[in-house]
Amino acid sequence: MSDADISSGFIDVAQQTGEQLFTELREVYVSSTGYERLFYGRRYGRLHILKTLKPAYAGNPFYEEALHKEFSIGYRLEHPHIVRALGWETLPDLGHCIVMEYIDGMTLRQFMEQGKLTPDLARKFVCELCDALGYRHNKQIVHRDLKPDNILITHNGCNVKLIDFGLSDSDDYDILKLPAGTRYYLAPEALIPGQPLDCRADIFSLGVIMGEMAEVLNDKQLAAVSRKCTRQKPAQRYVSAGAVAQALCAKTFRLGRAWLLVAAVLLLFVLYIFYRYGVTDERAVSFPVYGNHSMPIEQWGDSVALTGHPQSF
Repeated sequence: MSDADISSGFIDVAQQTGEQLFTELREVYVSSTGYERLFYGRRYGRLHILKTLKPAYAGNPFYEEALHKEFSIGYRLEHPHIVRALGWETLPDLGHCIVMEYIDGMTLRQFMEQGKLTPDLARKFVCELCDALGYRHNKQIVHRDLKPDNILITHNGCNVKLIDFGLSDSDDYDILKLPAGTRYYLAPEALIPGQPLDCRADIFSLGVIMGEMAEVLNDKQLAAVSRKCTRQKPAQRYVSAGAVAQALCAKTFRLGRAWLLVAAVLLLFVLYIFYRYGVTDERAVSFPVYGNHSMPIEQWGDSVALTGHPQSF
């Protein structure tokens, strides 16, 4: 295998040895409405995900190009919260495949249905999604199919992994420009043929997801941020995924600051009560001098000797 093959991510099956071929291939998912199917495959003891075309679409130039577009977009992305596309291979019985890392986890939808979502985790997930989306948007890539089924939550650490670039788009490609995605999560402009989409289309979808989280948790703060994300006009939404994360953090900070203000007022009140009623009068401080005679401290003047005792008079 040449260095060029490794750096490009393209591996010809003819260059593979028997040891390098995937073993234990097992179909795990077939799209009911799309053109793809997924397999588990093991290589060098490690599980991978193989994404390929359904038999009815295999060999069709349009869908072959669509699959390759998904690989090309995914392969250029390297982010801790985005699943990695590792290579493009041609395998016996499967044809062209996208080789992806295997993620040990469950979808966000499954996570919520199992009652595992908490307010802290919801904010963690949203911030990680914003980080991943911001990274993609900086590369001029719009996901176009953001939904809980395309968000994985790892079993180890409960970290977000954004998956499925099948409908992702950028200005580098001319195919698959028609409206597509899951209607419930689509921004209004995404339903208009020929309408250019930008990051705010993904922000709308993110807002719908946040709204579902808010409903599960009865979280008014999440709901408030969600409402701005899902405004009908793109210009009225947050301008970036980073702005969504900042708004969520800012609201959390304002809530914490309000509690600090309440605590400060209570502390001042307690100090006032202590000062007002705890100190009743001021008594003269005196020290004994030659038995029972004493002299108030304010009358000492310069009569106090270096020993610290007032001189007799």
